[in-house]
Amino acid sequence: IEKGEIIVVKPATGEIVALANFPTFNPNSYSESSNLEVFSNSAFQQLFEPGSVLKPLTMASALDQGKITPHTIYTDAGFVKVGSLTIRNYDNRVWGERTMTEVLEKSINTGAVFAEKELGHELFLEYLERFGFFDKTGIDLQGEVFSRNQELKKGYEINFATASFGQGIEVTSLQLVRAFSAIANKGKLLKPFIVSKMVKDGKVLENKPEVQREGVISEAVSSQVALMMVSAVENGFSGRAKIPGYYVAGKTGTAQVPKVNQRGYYQDRTVQSFIGFAPALQAEFLILVKLYNPETKTAEYSAVPIFKELAKYIIDYWKIPPDYVSPNK
Repeated sequence: IEKGEIIVVKPATGEIVALANFPTFNPNSYSESSNLEVFSNSAFQQLFEPGSVLKPLTMASALDQGKITPHTIYTDAGFVKVGSLTIRNYDNRVWGERTMTEVLEKSINTGAVFAEKELGHELFLEYLERFGFFDKTGIDLQGEVFSRNQELKKGYEINFATASFGQGIEVTSLQLVRAFSAIANKGKLLKPFIVSKMVKDGKVLENKPEVQREGVISEAVSSQVALMMVSAVENGFSGRAKIPGYYVAGKTGTAQVPKVNQRGYYQDRTVQSFIGFAPALQAEFLILVKLYNPETKTAEYSAVPIFKELAKYIIDYWKIPPDYVSPNK
């Protein structure tokens, strides 16, 4: 692994419980670090193309407008033609007749393109803005960056098609965490914060939760998408994230890395990630695990096991009661 990040947040408040980067440096001997990149916090100071972790947000947007339901069926031929260009599924797979829920379970690119097309490009851009992808999160740390995604806004058909499954759109990890917290928290977009309280002149000043945007999606749709993400864990490629007794909502992403100052993507580089929250319908925590160039082929084998180990630790440490009685006990 070249580098990696983990962010843990409480979706109901925006409180960042943990934020870790690798590689890092020793603050006591920072002059010994030869890699200057370690001095930036990649969680909010570096942009990346998220890949398939964005698909639930595309679904949420189309669901919120009533353009699809979790059970809407479409037929996948393995590819979609957009002008002279062809978009294919991972591994060139052909899935045939599938529901929108199965699109998330099997992470089908053409299904995300279908949902975005049903929604329409203008509304898709509007929802990306609602989810906070065109502005800073406002976190109480210095040097936050963001992208206005001007290339996407130019309105080319191919850009909307690829953005539906998270390619050709730039975000920070923290923006992604904030957006998914809106799904986990009934459609409210909250400002993430690090400092929970300060003491000034003997008085304790608490950093209270700040709602930046109400109704990003409806409360009903947030529950629908959460259940679709549960299905991705229970029945799909995110199965390694299962924790007995708990409904975990999650989504994998294995994104291509764009070439620097060139067109196209590297063939041998990926950003593999998993984002998930639990308990799914009353989320106590949300975790993003993001890894650059792990040796595994997909996030199913790299980021997901790390998520599971950390989620299980939090559940035990916070003594979160189970959703159901596991038949294994």
